[in-house]
Amino acid sequence: MNHFAGSWCLGRKDNMWRNVQRMRRLHGKAYDIAPPTYIFPEDYKRWMFDRETSNFKNLYIMKPNALSCGRGIRVIGRK
Repeated sequence: MNHFAGSWCLGRKDNMWRNVQRMRRLHGKAYDIAPPTYIFPEDYKRWMFDRETSNFKNLYIMKPNALSCGRGIRVIGRK
């Protein structure tokens, strides 16, 4: 066994962000430890709004939630 039991709550990117977001709601700025994160498909509209308001200047790193070792990572830039 090479993982701690129940560690998927932190090991998967989407679950870790949900935990950070929950703690941020409870404790405010003390948990401002991660950049803005979007989990698709539920955050797609928020991501598009943030992307349009930045005039497509920002780069985004898209990571699949259940893959590892760099598989499936893409950098998204301008339109």
